[in-house]
Amino acid sequence: MNNAGQLPISDSAARPIAKAKRGRPKKRLARAKESAPPEREYAAAGTLTRTKSLLAAALRVWELKQRGLG
Repeated sequence: MNNAGQLPISDSAARPIAKAKRGRPKKRLARAKESAPPEREYAAAGTLTRTKSLLAAALRVWELKQRGLG
């Protein structure tokens, strides 16, 4: 307590929290969504291409786990 009989205000309590702005989204955000890479089309199940891609993905996961990143 200080001399006035009140508790001191901490820095985090003294700063007001900004309100979330609502409104129209910015044009650049809309452009970023448009320029996103297209969805990847996967090979049909049961094909050799699909099997090879799944094995390659499993190998990448295993390698990341061996490095301690996964």
